[in-house]
Amino acid sequence: MEEISHCVRGRRLALRPGFGYCIVCVSIALFHRRLRRPGGARVAVTASPALLAWMRGFAEEAVTDDVVAAFVRKVDDRVMDQIPTIAADPMLAEILHGSTRSQWRSFVTNLTSEHQFALPGPAADLARSLARRDTDLGVLLKVYRAAHHSVFAFFTEVTDTLDESAPPRDEALKYMWFRAEQWMNDSVEALIETFYEERQQLLEGALLRRTRLVEDILRGSPTDIDQASTELSHPLAQWQSAFIAWTANPDAADATDRVLHIANRVARELNAPRALTVMAGSRDWWFWVATPTRPELGSIADLEASLEKWQIRLSAGSPSRGVRGFRAGHAEAKAAQRVSLSAVTPRAVTEFSDVELLCLVADRPEMTRRMVLREVGGLCGTDKNLAQLRDTVLAYFSNSHNVEATAEQLFVHKNTVRYRLTRAEKILGHPLTDRTAKVELALRYIATFGLPKP
Repeated sequence: MEEISHCVRGRRLALRPGFGYCIVCVSIALFHRRLRRPGGARVAVTASPALLAWMRGFAEEAVTDDVVAAFVRKVDDRVMDQIPTIAADPMLAEILHGSTRSQWRSFVTNLTSEHQFALPGPAADLARSLARRDTDLGVLLKVYRAAHHSVFAFFTEVTDTLDESAPPRDEALKYMWFRAEQWMNDSVEALIETFYEERQQLLEGALLRRTRLVEDILRGSPTDIDQASTELSHPLAQWQSAFIAWTANPDAADATDRVLHIANRVARELNAPRALTVMAGSRDWWFWVATPTRPELGSIADLEASLEKWQIRLSAGSPSRGVRGFRAGHAEAKAAQRVSLSAVTPRAVTEFSDVELLCLVADRPEMTRRMVLREVGGLCGTDKNLAQLRDTVLAYFSNSHNVEATAEQLFVHKNTVRYRLTRAEKILGHPLTDRTAKVELALRYIATFGLPKP
C-alpha cells in the first residue's frame, strides 16, 4: 500500500493549478495509463477469490439508489465547487449528474470481469454540451481531475469499513483504484475525441457564428443592433420573450425536431413569424420571440399537453424591450429553469413571474430552509389535512385574499375555505395578515421543493 500511496500523492502534485492542459500531458501525467513501479515496470494487480467474492457483493450494493446518490453527490459537489462554470448553469449541472451516475453504474457492473470500456451516452452528452457552450477543453479535463480525487476518497471510505471477514483493506483498495484508473483513462480519451468531434461540427457551419453572436449579446459586448438583427434574422429592438427548452428524456432521438416545433408554436401563440433558436447543449435549447408590442405569455399554457407528451420542459423570462430585454429575459429563464430542475413535481411550463420569489432565495438553501421551518413549521407535516391547509392558504394569497375566488379555484364551499384559514391561523399563532410575505414564500417553497427536512 505504501507504493500506491506514493503514486497517488504524485498525481496530486501534478494536478495543482497551472498544470498544462495539452492532451499528451493529460494522458501521461493527469490520468496515468498504468500504475507503475519506480523502475517503470507495470504493477500486476490481480484479485484473489476472496476479493472477487467481496467485489460481487459490493457491486450489487453499489448500484442501489442510495449508494449511487451518495457517490454522485460526493463527486459532483467537488466538481461544482471547483468549476463555477458548471455550478452556475443548472442544465450543465443536471447533465453532469447524469454523466457521473452513468459512469459509476457502468464501472461497477464491469468491476468483477475483465476490463471492457464503453463510454456511456450521458457522459458523452457532457462533453458535447461543453463543446457547444464554447468552453475550453480544460473545463472538461478539470471535471475528471476533480473526480479523480473524489473517487479515491470514496473508495477509501468504503474500504475503511471492512471487517475481519472481508479481504485485507489494502488489497481491496489497490484493486479498486487500479480498475478506476483504467476506466478514467479510457473515459478521458473518449471524451476528448467526442469534444473535438462536436466542436468540429460547430466550426463547419454557420451555427457557430450565430451562437457566438448570441453569446456576445448575452455577455453585454458592444453590438450594432441593426447589423446583429440582420445576421440573426431577429429584430432586437422589439419586445423580447426569452425561453429555455430542455428534454427530460436524454434518449429521445427526435428531441431537436420536437423542441424546434415547440419554439415555432410558441412564436405563433405570441403572433410572431418565427423564433431565434440556439442549441446550447445536448439536451437544452435557448430561444427568443420578438414582437412589436408586449406579449401575454398566458397563451403558452396551451402547449402543456404537447410538452408533457414529449417530455419537454419550458422556462420563460418576463418580456422586455430591446437588447437589454434579450439579456434580462434569458437570465430570468435560466433562473426559472433552475427552480424547475429542483422541483419535486416540475411543471411543463415554468414562468419566472410565478417563481420569482423562489429565484431570489435559490442561492441560500440553508437559510431558506430555516426560514420555512420558522414561519410555517406547524404546517410542515405529511398529514393530508395539513397539506390541504397549505394549499388553501397559498390559493388564498394567490387570489388576493378573496375567499370566494379561493373556493372557486379549489372547488370547495367558501365556508370550508374560512374554516381552513382559521385552522391555519391557529397553528401559525398569528393572523394571515401578519408576516404575509414570508408565509407565502415559505408555502411556495414547500409547494415547489417539498417539505424541508427538520
